[in-house]
Amino acid sequence: MKRTMLGALLLFPVAAQALWSLTLPDWLDKESRHLARELNRGVGQSQNPNFIRAEYHNGEMVIVYRSVDQQHGAVFGAVVEDDREAMLRSYCSSSYYRERLEAGLRYRHLYEGANAPAPLVITASACQRLY
Repeated sequence: MKRTMLGALLLFPVAAQALWSLTLPDWLDKESRHLARELNRGVGQSQNPNFIRAEYHNGEMVIVYRSVDQQHGAVFGAVVEDDREAMLRSYCSSSYYRERLEAGLRYRHLYEGANAPAPLVITASACQRLY
């Protein structure tokens, strides 16, 4: 009986942390929904000619791009998909993005096209390995 109770007490903080990681602060949830709408209206990063759409759901901002033909070396393609480590570093070194990552937001970059690279997922834990 004592062992079961002790086990439950030890697991509670882990379960609470797991639940918290699924929930963003209200301000960030609202901001992220608004940002996805704005990107889809043509603001900011969506001016990249390879941008297709932005989506936000369940604490994850998803940005979808057309994959560029690597042989033609499209100018915007280099920023988006050619150097995944540079993209990760740019998010992790930005105080704007770090605040949001540390609050639990995830950024997923998806690419569509014949030679599309794997999705790039940027999280706070991905940043921790860099620093």
